[in-house]
Amino acid sequence: MAKALLLQLVSAFLLVAAASAHAPRTGTRVARGGGGSSCYSRFFAFGDSIIDTGNFIHYSTAPGSVARSPYGETFFHRPTGRWSDGRLPSDFIVERLGFPYWTPYLAGKTKEDFRYGANFAVASATALNQLLFKENHLDVNQITPYSLSVQVEWFKKVLHTLASTDHEREEIMASSLFLVGEIGYNDYNHPFFQKKTLDWVVPLVPRVIGSIGEYLEALIQLGAKTLYVPGIFPLGCVPRYLFLFRDSDAGDYDSATGCLRWLNALAELHNTLLKAKLAELRRAHQQRGVSIVYVDYYGVVLDLIAASPRARNGVGASAALDACCGGPGLHNANFTVHCSEAAAVLCPDPSRYVSWDGLHFTEAAYRVMAGGMLDGPFATPAIMSGLERVGSQYWPRYLAGKTEEDFRYGANFAVASATALDQQFFKKKHLDVGQITPYSLAVQISWFQNMCSPCLAPRTT
Repeated sequence: MAKALLLQLVSAFLLVAAASAHAPRTGTRVARGGGGSSCYSRFFAFGDSIIDTGNFIHYSTAPGSVARSPYGETFFHRPTGRWSDGRLPSDFIVERLGFPYWTPYLAGKTKEDFRYGANFAVASATALNQLLFKENHLDVNQITPYSLSVQVEWFKKVLHTLASTDHEREEIMASSLFLVGEIGYNDYNHPFFQKKTLDWVVPLVPRVIGSIGEYLEALIQLGAKTLYVPGIFPLGCVPRYLFLFRDSDAGDYDSATGCLRWLNALAELHNTLLKAKLAELRRAHQQRGVSIVYVDYYGVVLDLIAASPRARNGVGASAALDACCGGPGLHNANFTVHCSEAAAVLCPDPSRYVSWDGLHFTEAAYRVMAGGMLDGPFATPAIMSGLERVGSQYWPRYLAGKTEEDFRYGANFAVASATALDQQFFKKKHLDVGQITPYSLAVQISWFQNMCSPCLAPRTT
């Protein structure tokens, strides 16, 4: 009964969402006055194991399988604390922004460690505080205390370290990219894996969304201008869930994908409410030039399953749901054996799989997820969209600029009729220089040097 009711509820929400989709969209453009830039100065991320680059193993006294091979085998060739065979979505974003890989927040010690931002994500983190689960009689030994609220408090400390004045704080917030999530996945994982029912879990959804909204608001109040917020994955396609609910009726499965329909409906409910919350925040902050972008992780994973080489090569859609590394049995996701244990079964080629260890994804899958954020189509506007779309204004003409603020995003030194050779060269060759500007390339370089002289000062060690 609960499953049928959930499916009806999701259908109703989707109809409302479809109707509101035609309303004018606001808040997706960032004004230059306090807005973001296509060249982000820093990148800050919050979430769970999907983007945790080492916080969990830094604080945990018993990090378990993630600290052992084959985690990290594909790219880093060693375990790094990433719950995958290689890079995570945040790693691919960092690469495209031209930043070095982050020092995990809990490993950072100096201001220099956060020069390009920080990653606050922690494996097993939840949107709701750990205390709520404890009050509801869940075993919290597997639930990190470092929930979204704690991560935002960590960010405030980093911001205080980086900025000594209000102006510096505003500059950092306006020019930084924020990735908040995916978060919420574990708010449902923990209860289900402790044998709670769907009836127990569904009432959590509005509370989870409320918590995400609360901390997005907190970041906006601090001055954040550009925020990307992913939804959660189709839970019914996760190998661990397929193993956990392996005794489900045949009618519970989607015939096209092999996924559990009622679990996917729960994820759709979460994502629909999240999109509504983001729309509410956009309306509230449309005059402040805040861009809040939903990222469709749900759609990414369904597309990956449909496009999986294992699905295309005649082994069927259900085989595309197998984990690359895990306990032998249904979908290679037996709970009794974890990836990196001696009895685990490891696939020969992770790039042909969507799921890495039954709960997390392969580097190949994460590459697609990150690409969908960076270039579209799973985020609109995409992170790397043009200057005009992310809100930077066109460059000021150098000769029209007067203050440092005029050159905040750069400058254009080009001059019509300019030459690579100096005007004097042509004059000596008896050419009429009346139509040749004196502002040759050498002059333009000198303008740049004058404008950027503090930047070009010799570095001290």
